[in-house]
Amino acid sequence: MGVEYKDYYKILGVPRTASDKEIRSAYRKLAREHHPDVNQGSEEKFKELNEAYEALKDPEKRRLYDSLGANWRQGQNFNPPPGFDGWQTVNMGDMGGMGGFSSFFDTLFGGGMGAGGFGGQGFPGGGGPGGGPSGYEDLFSGMGAGRGQRAGTRAQAQAPEQLTLEEELYLDLEEGAHGATREVVTPNRKRLSVNIPKGVRAGAKIRLAGEGRQGQRGRGDLLLVVKYRKHPKFQLEEDVLVYEAPIPVPDLVLGGEIKIPTLSGTELSMKIPAGTQPGRMMRLKGQGFPSKDGKSSGDLLVRTKALIPDYLSERETALYQELQALHTR
Repeated sequence: MGVEYKDYYKILGVPRTASDKEIRSAYRKLAREHHPDVNQGSEEKFKELNEAYEALKDPEKRRLYDSLGANWRQGQNFNPPPGFDGWQTVNMGDMGGMGGFSSFFDTLFGGGMGAGGFGGQGFPGGGGPGGGPSGYEDLFSGMGAGRGQRAGTRAQAQAPEQLTLEEELYLDLEEGAHGATREVVTPNRKRLSVNIPKGVRAGAKIRLAGEGRQGQRGRGDLLLVVKYRKHPKFQLEEDVLVYEAPIPVPDLVLGGEIKIPTLSGTELSMKIPAGTQPGRMMRLKGQGFPSKDGKSSGDLLVRTKALIPDYLSERETALYQELQALHTR
């Protein structure tokens, strides 16, 4: 009975002329991406990747696989031709809790695994795909991935405990500019006072040790991710504040003086030169948002905006009409 042909090169995303290094590199990248314990990937896809890599990493298995030719299509039934050396149906058993190889692999390579079997590590051919003694260790060192299990046991494909939690902490610009103390309620329903450092940036994380989720390995932390509410007057860009100043048209034309608000609550006077165009940017040095260390401050940029009156008195209307008439002559 025919079995479904598998295009191992297509599974790994490499050409049939790929070098051993290219095949290994492609496998490492895809295995990291699809490993169920690391990225909540697809277990079936991960098994398929392992099967393809097991077939192509070994020169003899790859030669045997390549002898089928490039005309086979993925999903097409494969019946070994008469006298095909690699053909013998063998039950490959369990692959470290990830399930056995496909019928196509068993049919093609059933007798060629050698005495190593699964290497006692849940990977074919003695250890992990990198030849190391610890199965996944070569690919997922430091990533928290599960190791393969000893022969005769099944690995428990469990996602690692997520003990550290993140929650958004919304602040006003004034709180970030001066520092503040905020009361927060943790997921454990504890009320805590949190010190907000002066100059804290959006996206910064304030760690509350031991206030995360309880698990077998202890209790994780709670990370408060800083967000800033939209301010009615200012826009924040790093440590620069931007303020859009509405200025009466006569002051833009003839020059004048306006009041500029600041985060400290005080107002500063700014002179408007005659002939100022709407959209012009003027700078008040040191009146912006504090730096990360809180020791200095950025600038306050003032963008001019023409203030068009909603209502004109008769006198104002007459004056604007007179001005309009002068410009139309």
